[in-house]
Amino acid sequence: MTPSKSHPQIAMPSEEELGRLVEGRDPVVREVYLDAHRLVIEAVPGIRFTVDGVDGQIGYGARQFGYDGWGMSALAPYTKWASLAFLRGAALDDPDGLLEGSGAAVRHVKLRSAAQLAERRGAIKRLLEAAARLNLG
Repeated sequence: MTPSKSHPQIAMPSEEELGRLVEGRDPVVREVYLDAHRLVIEAVPGIRFTVDGVDGQIGYGARQFGYDGWGMSALAPYTKWASLAFLRGAALDDPDGLLEGSGAAVRHVKLRSAAQLAERRGAIKRLLEAAARLNLG
């Protein structure tokens, strides 16, 4: 499976490029999206990522396209929040109860503001570190 031509992928974009991709979004969503991206980069130094040039969804730690190759997590901007998804989130310990979802594998954290992200920063960083150990070896 390859990326769609109508959704080009940008490898390792700068923060400025990410900001331009979401500049039309609600300022609160834009801020929490960029803050969450910074947290992922801080929690998992050296992680590789790509962003969908149309919808702004960032995929972190992808090794390949296809079965079990989607990587560690994804960050997506929505109308009223950003969502930080953990692609093997069902296998993560979540002592702070932040993860939502009931699928077989994926869990996510809805981030509605930069203040909310700041309050949950430590717990989300621990989830990211655990996901990196689980997904990236």
